[in-house]
Formats: sequence, structure tokens, C-alpha cells
Amino acid sequence: MQKVCQIWKWRSESRYYTISLQQNLFNEWTIIKSWGGLQNNLGSFAVQTFDHLNNALKEIANVTKKIPN
Repeated sequence: MQKVCQIWKWRSESRYYTISLQQNLFNEWTIIKSWGGLQNNLGSFAVQTFDHLNNALKEIANVTKKIPN
């Protein structure tokens, strides 16, 4: 059983984005994405579960392409 926890963070002048990758108790890979505003309390998160690590990493690559520089 692999145990990996990785966190990616991005920040602009007004926004933040984070992605967390970890393995859950069922040996599935879970991505937790969160985003929001720095000047307000608005934000949200989404959780996705994958059977294989490679699929989770592909999703992270797709998401990071969409985040503004």
C-alpha cells in the first residue's frame, strides 16, 4: 500500500487554488481541490476519487492547465 500525500498551491492577487492528493482507507486515490477569494470568505472545494494513481495525476495535470498564471 502506497501512502503519498502531495499538495500543490497557487495564488494570484485575489484568488487561491490548492490541490491535495492522498490515498484513502480503501486504497483509492483522492484529489481534494479548493479555491476561493483572498479578500472575501467565498470559496469552495471538490473531491474526486480514482482507482489508480496515474488517473489521479492525469486529472491534476488537466486542472493545472486551467489555473490562471
